[in-house]
Amino acid sequence: MQLSDDQTRMSLHRILESLWKTHPQSIVLKGEGVYGRCYGVTFGCAPYRAIVKIHKYSGMGDQERRQLIEMHSYVPVLVPQVYGYLPDTELGEALVMEWLPGQSCPRPERFAYALRRLLQQQVVDLLLRLHSIEHPQGYGAFDGPFYARWWDYYGQRVRGMYEAIIKDEEARLYLGSEVLALMERTLEYGEAILGTCVGRPVLLHGDFCFGNLLFDGQRISGLIDPLDAEWGDRELDLVNIINGHVRHFELLNRYREAVDLGACFPLRYWFYQVWKWLFYYVRVRTKCREWILRCGRELEKAIERCKLLNLGLSPG
Repeated sequence: MQLSDDQTRMSLHRILESLWKTHPQSIVLKGEGVYGRCYGVTFGCAPYRAIVKIHKYSGMGDQERRQLIEMHSYVPVLVPQVYGYLPDTELGEALVMEWLPGQSCPRPERFAYALRRLLQQQVVDLLLRLHSIEHPQGYGAFDGPFYARWWDYYGQRVRGMYEAIIKDEEARLYLGSEVLALMERTLEYGEAILGTCVGRPVLLHGDFCFGNLLFDGQRISGLIDPLDAEWGDRELDLVNIINGHVRHFELLNRYREAVDLGACFPLRYWFYQVWKWLFYYVRVRTKCREWILRCGRELEKAIERCKLLNLGLSPG
């Protein structure tokens, strides 16, 4: 149910009252995305201002709370501190967190080349910093269980999405026979594809892109909105880095200049693209059929190239 501005203000008033026994002096809508709506609120006691994020999907507020707390322990200056979580407000699940300085930068492709290059280098440096944080216990969600092999963990997610789509008539009709056949083929090759990478469990943000970074002037001041942050294969974080803009491949290429990802990286990259967007479809019905098919064509090319290189790629 859509609430009026007055009802929204009263609900935010009650949220602040429950946490700090105070009321808002100002409220501003900071932004709205697929998963939630963020309000900036100021008030008359410490910490004097906060971000209140209202989640649109049940359970995701608590998930983000746990992920932010974990990530804040590794990059406390850039990841907002969680002040509180209210699972049942009139607005929905409410996550209250630190209001970091800076503004988001969802369209860096509009900047002049010199500024874009400066920002890109900072972004890559930050991502490399996250990926330098290893987890000796293995791959998995922050609260475990942990797995020695990446496929043993990530493969569960892929199979879960496959089963969810196959059992859903609406999903099958929308995605169509070509996507369903692509799912079958990529699932068949999945273990072999991800087995071409010798990696290690590192800290993943889960939705790392310009739109989820804050910039204060020309420096990064915040990293927000993790999505399924976990201990995983660093290459999974490279899927969202282009954020739908062709020029953001510059960013991907800068990462590859810093890290040798090997000859089979395109194979794994397009595999991740296919299943990440299927994941978005399952979760929030993102219209992505044509993009998935394009990614599938790139994946087929990569599979054939790896076969020609005699890299031992075969279905599992």
